[in-house]
Amino acid sequence: MSNKNHTLKTIRNSAIIKNPILFEAIGLCPVVAIAFSLKLAIFLAVVTAVELIVCEVLASKFLKNVRRYWRVALYTVFGVAIIFPIMYGVDKLFPDISANFGVYLPLMTVNSLIALHCERVAVKNDVKTSFIDAVSSSLSYGAVAIITGFVRELLGNGTILGYDINIPIKLPAFLMPFGGLLLMGFFAAALKAFIGVKYPEANPNKAFDTSEIRRSLRDKFVELMKDDFNPYGDTAEEDNIKIYVPKSKEEKEKKVKPKKEKKSKRNRKSVNENTSSPETTVVTEETPVEQEGNRTYMDDFSDMLSDLQEYKNKNDGGGKK
Repeated sequence: MSNKNHTLKTIRNSAIIKNPILFEAIGLCPVVAIAFSLKLAIFLAVVTAVELIVCEVLASKFLKNVRRYWRVALYTVFGVAIIFPIMYGVDKLFPDISANFGVYLPLMTVNSLIALHCERVAVKNDVKTSFIDAVSSSLSYGAVAIITGFVRELLGNGTILGYDINIPIKLPAFLMPFGGLLLMGFFAAALKAFIGVKYPEANPNKAFDTSEIRRSLRDKFVELMKDDFNPYGDTAEEDNIKIYVPKSKEEKEKKVKPKKEKKSKRNRKSVNENTSSPETTVVTEETPVEQEGNRTYMDDFSDMLSDLQEYKNKNDGGGKK
């Protein structure tokens, strides 16, 4: 009896309380843009159901011990493995459906509905619970898409599955995206009223509990702040990349010997003649002693400043003479 209650609760939460499209607004774009006819809506519902069921079962079976960022990438791999054969078959057998879907069919490989249900249910439960959740969510998503496509085709074109129905008034605006949004707004309000009467303890205002997302983002942010940030990645040492690290206040207070610069006799003479001018002072106190093979870009910049100052002193000395 307890297993039956648990199954009924899973179906209720996945299909009604947390309806994917009417309360969580997941997969909204394909329904608004594509489901303007009953045939396209049925195809969208079938593809979504196949992808969600397969991905949840695989995630529950094999990905529980995989890290989260790898799991999300694997969901995309699963989506590609499912959607691309479907795309190939649709192009060959139903070119009109492929033309209407356009870019939205390949975009279903990164469906947010898949990632959310796999992370929220599949990796935390057994295969049976994950399968029940996937079927319930797919049926509820498909029901909304099919009803939306049916109403939009009937009111917009006056047809059902391409067959003309003699209705006195046609409203072509329902074939536009805002027509789909308008219909789903009414559907969401009706479902909310039904939940309030049938399941008053569920509180439909909190059907989409964002606390789990906030906790997930907070944990990821804390984990990111604990990690040492290295913009060069793990290959910096292998590629012998010299990374400049700014000196701390304690290091700057230490006395460091100035770097010895190779100068010609003529340059030394010009510098000595102009030591009385405050502009001729070149600050090299903070520049550490570097070997030939371990120079940083700050050392090269300091050398450039020294050469420019010497050139200026040379010209100033020539003008005075």
